[in-house]
Amino acid sequence: MPLANRTTPANGSERQQVLPLLNRIKVKTHYPGRPRKRVKVLAADKGYDSKELRAALRKRGIRPQLPRANLEGKEKSG
Repeated sequence: MPLANRTTPANGSERQQVLPLLNRIKVKTHYPGRPRKRVKVLAADKGYDSKELRAALRKRGIRPQLPRANLEGKEKSG
């Protein structure tokens, strides 16, 4: 079950939607009181890898679990 969802245009950047989506999250716990509004870890694919996103997540106390994007491209073999 998703913690929150957001609909975007097909040609929009998903990376720009991560922080607004995180703002909508409310994590239910089994304890009384207000629900938590912060996840501990964000796991995503390498399409979300950027220095700015990693810095923004760390500033919020969220550990980014993102594989590094291959910026150099793949080398041809043979």
